[in-house]
Amino acid sequence: MSRFFCNERGVALVVTIAVVAILVAAGLQLGKVTGDAVLMTMVEKDQFQARQLAISGIELARVILAEDAAMNAIDSVQEAWADPNKLALALSVLGRETENMSVKITDELSKIQVNALIRQFPGNQVNPDQAGVWENFFRPFFSSDKALDDRDPAMIINSVKDWLDAEDDDAISGLSGAESDYYQGLEPPYACANGPFNHIDELLSVQGISKDILEKDQTDLSVPALDQAFDNMDAAPESITLSDVFTVYGLDDRSLQDSGFRYSGQININTADMAVLSAILPEGMEGLAQELIDFREQKSDDEETFVNQLGRGWYKKIIGLSPKEQQRMDRLVRYTSDTFKIESTALHNNTSVTLCAFVKREKDSTSGKWQCRIIQMERQ
Repeated sequence: MSRFFCNERGVALVVTIAVVAILVAAGLQLGKVTGDAVLMTMVEKDQFQARQLAISGIELARVILAEDAAMNAIDSVQEAWADPNKLALALSVLGRETENMSVKITDELSKIQVNALIRQFPGNQVNPDQAGVWENFFRPFFSSDKALDDRDPAMIINSVKDWLDAEDDDAISGLSGAESDYYQGLEPPYACANGPFNHIDELLSVQGISKDILEKDQTDLSVPALDQAFDNMDAAPESITLSDVFTVYGLDDRSLQDSGFRYSGQININTADMAVLSAILPEGMEGLAQELIDFREQKSDDEETFVNQLGRGWYKKIIGLSPKEQQRMDRLVRYTSDTFKIESTALHNNTSVTLCAFVKREKDSTSGKWQCRIIQMERQ
C-alpha cells in the first residue's frame, strides 16, 4: 500500500478509489432511501384509496337507513339494512366488487345502554329495571364457586353506578363499589368520571371489568338456557366483546324539567341478540330467547318472505307474563331505533381499511326528509 504514496499517480489513484467507494456507498444509500420513499408513497396511496372506498360504503349505508325510515315505523332483523346479502347486492349494483368491500349495519339500540343504569344526569339514583338487566346478563359469567371467583353482578353494578353518579360526596355504593379513592390508588392513578361514558372502551377503566370478562371458557354457565344461547350466537362465544353487548348511546332527546338529561335504556326487541334478549327476560325465562329469535326469523316455504310481523307487543305470542312482569317489559323494550353502527371495510391493492361510523337517524324539520347524521367515526 505504501508504494501508492510514492508518487503523485499513486496518491491520485488512492484518492480516486476512495472517492468512488464513497460515491457508491452514498448512491446505494440514496437508492434505499428513494425506494423507501416510493414504497411509502405507494402504501399511503393505497390506504387513501381504500379509505375513500370505505367512506363510500358508509354513505351507501346512510342512504339505505334513511330510505328505510321513510318506508316504515319499525326496525327489525327482517329489513334490508340488517341483511348481509342485500347489503352486498347493493354494493354490487353500485359497481363495487363485493370481494373487496363489505358493509355491516348494527342497531346500537339493540344493546344494553350503560348510561341508563342511573335515572338521570346529574344524579345518583339507580334505575332498578336496568340494574336487573345487568344482573341477568352478568350472572352466568361469574363462577358460583367464590373460592375461584369473588366477583358477582352486584360488584359490577355498584362500580358502574359509582362511575356514573354525581352529587354523592364520593359515597361508595354497597360493599363493592368504587369511587376516586380506589382509582387514585392504582398505577397509573386516575379519577372516577362521575358522569356518562362517551366510548364503550371506558368500561375497561371500571373496577371488575376487563377485556376477558365475556369469555365463555372462563365462566361457569350455571343457567342451561344461557349456555344454549351462546352456542346459538352468530359469533363464536370467545369473540364476544363489550361493544357487542353494550352501547354508550340512547340519549333521550326529551328535556327534563331540571335541565338534566337521561338515557332511555329501552332495547329494541326486534334486533337484540340472544345474550341481550336473555337479559331482558324475567329470571327463569332465559330459554325463551331462542323462541323469540325463531319467531322473528321464520320465513315462508319459499324462504323469501317473513311470516310474522314484529309490531308492538308481538312477543306476547311466545311468552306469558304476570301483570308486574308485563309492566317491566313495557318499560324495557322498544320497536324502532335511531342510532346505528356502520362498519365499512375496503381492500385496495392488498391494503385494507375498516371505518366504523355511528349515525343518528332523524327527520329534517324543514324538508321532512330522513337523514343519517354521523356522530362519531373511527378507524378500526
